[in-house]
Amino acid sequence: MRHFKQWNIFLILLYVIGIVAWRVLPTFPSHSAQAQTHRHGTSTTLITHAVIIMMENHTFDNYFGRFPGANGRNDLPLASNPPRGDLDHTSPAAYAAMDHGAMDEFPAEGYVQYTKDDIPNYWAYAQQFGLSDNFFTSMASSSTPNHIAMVTAQSGGIDTTSTPKSCNSTQNTLAYSKDEQDNHLWTFPCYNVNSLPQILQNNGVSWKYYSTGGNWDAPGFIQNLSGSANDIQNPNQFNTDVQSGKLADVSWVTPPPGQSDHPAQLLQLGQNFVTKIVTNIMNSSYWSNTAIFLTWDDWGGWYDHVPPPQTDAFGLGPRTPLIVISPYAKPGYISHAQGEFASFDKFVEENWNLPNLGQRDALAQTSDLMDFFDFQQAPQLPLILNPLPLPPAYSILKQPSMPNSSQQVGSGGGAIVPSIGGTSTVFKFSVVYTPQQTPTVANVTINNATFPMVRIGKTKGGYLYQYSTKLKAGTYGFLFTFSNPAGGTVNFPVNSVPFFGPEVHPFVLNRSIVNEVTLPGTTVTFVGKYKSPTNTQPIRTVIEVDGLPYTMISTGGTDYIKGVTYKYSMNNLSIGKHYYRFSFDDGSGVANYQGDEHPQINPMSLTNSSVSPASGNSSTVFTFQTTYTEVANKTPAQALLYVDNTAYPMSYLSGSYNSGAVFQVSTTLPTGNHSFSFVFSDANSSWADPLGPATYAGPNVGANASPEGVGTVIYTLGTGNEDDN
Repeated sequence: MRHFKQWNIFLILLYVIGIVAWRVLPTFPSHSAQAQTHRHGTSTTLITHAVIIMMENHTFDNYFGRFPGANGRNDLPLASNPPRGDLDHTSPAAYAAMDHGAMDEFPAEGYVQYTKDDIPNYWAYAQQFGLSDNFFTSMASSSTPNHIAMVTAQSGGIDTTSTPKSCNSTQNTLAYSKDEQDNHLWTFPCYNVNSLPQILQNNGVSWKYYSTGGNWDAPGFIQNLSGSANDIQNPNQFNTDVQSGKLADVSWVTPPPGQSDHPAQLLQLGQNFVTKIVTNIMNSSYWSNTAIFLTWDDWGGWYDHVPPPQTDAFGLGPRTPLIVISPYAKPGYISHAQGEFASFDKFVEENWNLPNLGQRDALAQTSDLMDFFDFQQAPQLPLILNPLPLPPAYSILKQPSMPNSSQQVGSGGGAIVPSIGGTSTVFKFSVVYTPQQTPTVANVTINNATFPMVRIGKTKGGYLYQYSTKLKAGTYGFLFTFSNPAGGTVNFPVNSVPFFGPEVHPFVLNRSIVNEVTLPGTTVTFVGKYKSPTNTQPIRTVIEVDGLPYTMISTGGTDYIKGVTYKYSMNNLSIGKHYYRFSFDDGSGVANYQGDEHPQINPMSLTNSSVSPASGNSSTVFTFQTTYTEVANKTPAQALLYVDNTAYPMSYLSGSYNSGAVFQVSTTLPTGNHSFSFVFSDANSSWADPLGPATYAGPNVGANASPEGVGTVIYTLGTGNEDDN
């Protein structure tokens, strides 16, 4: 790994949501002289309708690395369909993977790719119309910052892993960001930024944004668009609008979650969603004047070999495919012009003679995508493709839903737990069989050796089958084969390319973090307990934090069979989320244990949350307390207790804010079982206890109230420690 300075990764928290704010770039001159001859809002080309489809989570090499004539890496191992799981594709993981342009630190399971046989409809569109091999994500991050960039040419930025909040957020929403003067801010996640929909609206150009909402609903995060209910529709409405002659001049389409290409979805599902949209347009009168842009919103954790150009401190991110479909698209064209999601804004601005947003769209190196088109050519005929049939295995065998503690971010989770371990580790292979009848064959094949699976019992979606075993050191792949009493046999994955994993090393490393969610200045300690059945001393004991390697130090001892603990501590982590990876080697090869977005450093915390007494009746006075700590010694602008969604203002009791101030409220409660949480805010934002947030059980009121573990956390978005053994 190359050594490099700490990345400018500015993360935020919205519950567990991250936000990245771009500096405002200077305003650039407007469009070409040719465009100035047209009235604002009037098309300057034969294109009068633009449709932008944003799928999910694939790099160029992962989908089109083997495409003839394109700049692709064509020698990667084949990938399974569906993918085994969701790789870590957060912003810290992206910067670590890109390794300052070396592009050599992607997760092992990310070095795979698909072929024409896996995505035939995407390839057919690319071969008939246009494909870019130099198109990048706007930000080196996951989905939502790039969705926002698609309509603003910048990002007010959100990276969400939980229920998103935006312009309609309640008081328990926290957004961490950085302004133009590099000041850290905690702000409400509703951004006052220029947007292309607003410019379209101001110039009489109609628009619609099709989304299921949440973290893909980019207009919902922008102040002057959040109320545009008539222009934000469910994605299923798009085809209805086309068929009824109501297609807007500019449309953005994001798929329903189950048809988005997001791992671990079957690839046929996303292709069928796109094919239906394209076919509906091609079968309508809109085909003669429409340009369809098909892309994917982020890298998804998959490998790509091309270093992204660094336009500014926040991007570009890894390459993603772009397919352009239009009667005026040059046949079989491969574009090498440098593009990104702001290119969609630039195309629309050029095509409708609109003022630019003055951000990435104004940069000369940002393609306007006009090179894809030849408006003098004879219009291309529609390419009507059939939807892809779903293979029997997809309806019969499914990957089980694993508990969060079993899903190691970056390892894929899914049907193997754990995905990396040692020769003493027991690996559990799991699959869900959906039919009611008992299969005649239920096997898992691991590196060409076949083993019978055991029926565990009924689970969500069917019946859980498992096989558990220890394995020799090496890298493995696995697939499932089931047969029903009628003689039908299916393989899973459906393309018979084995799922990746597990990765087995001669040693085991149990990992944990002390203070993984904490305040600035607090010591964070990474702990790894190394066990070697052959009593071999490790030659590499590294913890990588945000891509920077640090050597972990032994706490003593030489009995590696029982285990030796290694630690590394630091107290200088900046506010925000960080990315870590344990990297150990006993001489047989490096084992990289991917981490997640921790440690998480926050400017304030709530601790020692409690209620007393634990139970009582409707006349009992219950006292709730929590300790508020704020590193800048700021008075909280808001201090609330929530009991069953009812808010109670809390009063300051004692202590200083920077070392811990106790707040308290006392109240009676109605009969029943209750739960409580705390929400505090400083001058800019709010935060819920305990940086998770968490909801606590209790108190229990009344003789008939069922016993609860009062004070027990009954809901949290935090993560626990990892243990392979």
